[in-house]
Amino acid sequence: MNELYKFIVEGGDHGQAGIDGDAFWLRANARTDWFFKPDGSGRSDNIVRLVRSMDQPVFALRAKVSAAFVATYDAGALFIQSDDQHWGKLAFERSASGEPTIVSVVTRGTSDDADGPVNLGDHVWLRLYCDGRVVAFHHSLDGEAWRFSRLFTLPNIGARPIRIGFGVQSPTGNGTTAIFSDVEVTYDAISDMRDGS
Repeated sequence: MNELYKFIVEGGDHGQAGIDGDAFWLRANARTDWFFKPDGSGRSDNIVRLVRSMDQPVFALRAKVSAAFVATYDAGALFIQSDDQHWGKLAFERSASGEPTIVSVVTRGTSDDADGPVNLGDHVWLRLYCDGRVVAFHHSLDGEAWRFSRLFTLPNIGARPIRIGFGVQSPTGNGTTAIFSDVEVTYDAISDMRDGS
């Protein structure tokens, strides 16, 4: 079901947000990112985002995502956050090679960074699912057949409420816009998180 009305804007100093019917857009300012360098040498947390609290133990958040890929690492993303030090994001991002790519980041004090499949289209569906113990990231070309991206956990992932939402970034550029449509929050259990069913 569409529960867009439950999301609030955070980080308005770092961009803008707007609603267009059943879709919304986020506009990133220049040099905006959410990434804690793996070597501990620096942290960026200056993105505009849409956020809501989630009380249910089992849930999924999904959306169709497109982004104006102008500069390297421009991206639109879904995220889940247990606290300020622990979060994960699944992004549709312009990679260092200049290609639209499915990218995942998991942060436990510092962030890792993993490029997934290259997507040659102008949009992709992204989904995060949590069963109260672990989180699964999936992506889809059509919003129907889901492909497994990543399985992980975070400290305090079972605590409620937990934060979920959407963000946009332009770490090396002068800003970009991401559009999120077909937004759904569901509460059904997934039988096998690795096959993306």
